[in-house]
Amino acid sequence: MKILLVEDEVLIAMEQAFYLESAGHEVHGPAATSEKAIALAREVKPDLALVDIHLSQGSSGIDAARQMTADGIACLFVTSYREEVEPSREYGIGCLPKPFSQATLTAAVEVVRAILDGRTPEKTPDTMELFS
Repeated sequence: MKILLVEDEVLIAMEQAFYLESAGHEVHGPAATSEKAIALAREVKPDLALVDIHLSQGSSGIDAARQMTADGIACLFVTSYREEVEPSREYGIGCLPKPFSQATLTAAVEVVRAILDGRTPEKTPDTMELFS
């Protein structure tokens, strides 16, 4: 999958990129603000955006996800602030809580791939809380 990282913490973005590239995904970003995320999404047209809620310069990942969803890009929130995602569920397929492991990140992406392909995703211990 072609995946856009919307994350302002450089080390977290590097970790995500390493895990995803190791699993064979094409990774773009990171975009540290909602404006950069939207611009990069329109340029690279990813299959999926992994979106943090709180971005640099006070910008909102929820705003970025709202626009990317309107542009036809699937979004998965990746955040420590899960409670802030609840009112914005229509802009994201689910939420992967931080901290995450390589197994949970790659499993979450596979769940999203199944959903986008119209298949019922397999629930595993690594994906049980993504959509609860």
